[in-house]
Amino acid sequence: MKKIDNLKEYEISSDINFLSEMILKQIKKQKSPALLKMRDSIVRLAYYFLESKNERRLYTKALSDYKLRKNRAILRARKAEQKNEKIRKQSESDDN
Repeated sequence: MKKIDNLKEYEISSDINFLSEMILKQIKKQKSPALLKMRDSIVRLAYYFLESKNERRLYTKALSDYKLRKNRAILRARKAEQKNEKIRKQSESDDN
């Protein structure tokens, strides 16, 4: 799934880049209110796309970090339980 998402992101990024270049070429030839509005729109789309991509990356990173912390906590709890069990058994054998 990640590979497909990366390909989609690459395609969108390429499309935005292509459109930006075409708009800028046309603006250099002849400025018009419509072209300037298109330029501003493509800038907003590019910003939105990059921001969305960054948020997704940070979400995945945070989720991975949460899972890692959870697993560490589980391991610490298991070790503590094993240690407690060992101490309990030693205490029982010392009482006998």
